[in-house]
Amino acid sequence: MEGKPLALYVHPAKQAVDLYDTPAKDKFGRPYGLLPMGVPALVNILRDHGIDVRGINFPMEKRLDPRFNLRGWLHHHRQARMVLIDLHWYEHCYGAISVAEVVKQMLPDAWVVIGGLTASAFAGEILRDFSVVDFVIRGDAERPLLALAQTLIESGAKAADEDVILDLSEVPNLSYRRRGKVVENPRTYCATPEDFAEFNFVDLDWLRREDSYYVHEYLVIDMDVAHRASEGEDVSEYRGRWLTTARGCDFECSYCGGARSAHEAIAGRRGIVPVPVETIVEQIKHLMEHDVIQVCFSYDLAAMGKRYWRKLFRTLRKETIKIGLYNEFFQLPPSGFMKEFVRTADMEHSSVALNPYSGSDRVRRLNGKRYGVAQLLNALDELNLYDIPIIVYFSLNLPGEDEEAVQETIDLARSIYDQYPHSRLKILNSCHTVEPLSPMEQRPERYDVEVQWHTFRDWYEYCRKTQFQLPGSRTGEWRGFEVLPPAERSVEAMADAWDAQRQGREDCWWPIPPSW
Repeated sequence: MEGKPLALYVHPAKQAVDLYDTPAKDKFGRPYGLLPMGVPALVNILRDHGIDVRGINFPMEKRLDPRFNLRGWLHHHRQARMVLIDLHWYEHCYGAISVAEVVKQMLPDAWVVIGGLTASAFAGEILRDFSVVDFVIRGDAERPLLALAQTLIESGAKAADEDVILDLSEVPNLSYRRRGKVVENPRTYCATPEDFAEFNFVDLDWLRREDSYYVHEYLVIDMDVAHRASEGEDVSEYRGRWLTTARGCDFECSYCGGARSAHEAIAGRRGIVPVPVETIVEQIKHLMEHDVIQVCFSYDLAAMGKRYWRKLFRTLRKETIKIGLYNEFFQLPPSGFMKEFVRTADMEHSSVALNPYSGSDRVRRLNGKRYGVAQLLNALDELNLYDIPIIVYFSLNLPGEDEEAVQETIDLARSIYDQYPHSRLKILNSCHTVEPLSPMEQRPERYDVEVQWHTFRDWYEYCRKTQFQLPGSRTGEWRGFEVLPPAERSVEAMADAWDAQRQGREDCWWPIPPSW
């Protein structure tokens, strides 16, 4: 008797698959190992409708066991009918295609399906230029993926059958090839709060090394824990998960490929669609049954409005749920938020993040942050009263940031360093890469920049060239844009100035990262 039809899921690394089995792996940059938060819902909706799914996080597998072989794993599951590969973040452009190539080598009869923000932005180009990809689902994918999977399975068709012509016209949001030409079905599906209440964003029992992935998603607050992990000690009790609190965005930050306009272009969504509070609470309860001690929110709770966050915190307390919470503020915490946060959270595993990006009010506002230095320092005073760990993010190379502005950034970082207890503070700075469909990529004249990248091939080549740790990562190379006029700033001099100022402050002031 034939069992359930099988689908596979692979989360790619930034790096090419075969590079992991060469000495070059010792010089890798970041692999970007976090799964997109929507993936569990995609997998679980297939499982709920009778399709078995087995998944792996490829870079995590190679980190935990360098002997892991993707080809061997695929061969072991050679009865799979389709393989899902996420291409959400642009950092996976090269790695996702590399995985697809290996899949087609090993499972030529299996259909390769990709999706995510980046795949959605370049669906037509990907299908035109990369024959190893059979389908791209644009925008929200839950119900379209189910419709596609059911059609493919019921047809019995195989990807290697060149003569097969399927009727896929009723699958919303789908892009595919038909007789050699790219077809884009209308994008008619956009998830609703009712959908979010139904979808299962939580269960990971389909993922190989599920327990290790929970540890991977824990956002480390105590650096002693990170040190213990690097020394090979057992840190398995530190289990975390990122939770989807909303889709879309209400903001237009210059650098962000998930800005309001990007979501409208990709998914047809204006603003945000929130996940109901009751759903969030049930998901947290379910995660606690899996010994998860921390949840990180995908969308700033404060930006979702007072009514939402007060209801969430009140409900968690009413249900006597005590768990670590992480929230990144898109702007500054509103009045009363931190009091409710601290009353609700397990503070041993909780933290918040602020992202002023620059010490210059002019640069900060140009790039989407609507507050001044004085307001930021006042917010830090309140956070200090609550004894909460914080992460402060700066950016070295955003539009408007130059050698004069970076001195203001350094001055602000010093003020924060002097003001906030070092044991509860991380100050980070890095270079931004232009993101597909970000406001600065779409409207560069507004930010006085020249953008060099606009196609999938541009970001594919970027990822291919930046797989390793190289000096250019901290000096502005391969970032896809230049300020106008180009000679107006030296990113290398700005990076050197930042790193020089961290001398004697290394306990919580981090250097410019050595990789992209």
